[in-house]
Amino acid sequence: MNAPLELVGHRTKYYKFILLAVFESLSVPTSRLTFVEGSSYQLTKKYNLDNYWLCATVTEHDAKKAGAEVVKQVQVESPLLSGLLYPGLQALDERYLDVDFQLAALTRCVSTNLPCALSVTHL
Repeated sequence: MNAPLELVGHRTKYYKFILLAVFESLSVPTSRLTFVEGSSYQLTKKYNLDNYWLCATVTEHDAKKAGAEVVKQVQVESPLLSGLLYPGLQALDERYLDVDFQLAALTRCVSTNLPCALSVTHL
């Protein structure tokens, strides 16, 4: 894990504070802005079943191709599985959040690939 979960919680609060300050400084209305922590839905049975379904239907080739667009692919003899899982988890997050846009993976617990950051929805 890149950072202890306690630190990740502090970062989440910091990112929310900074993003709100930036939006307000740009006169972007924030009254309809929602911040969602990934753990509020990613630990549910339904999300995990959808992730298992995704893993069972996506080929290694397709996962590598999708991952190359969003994650630096490390060329080692035995790369981590997280680089293959990441694009599918991002797609599931977008589906579950029904987002207008997403600022995700600001902090990601690399050893488990569990998203630990904010997603910004519905401006």
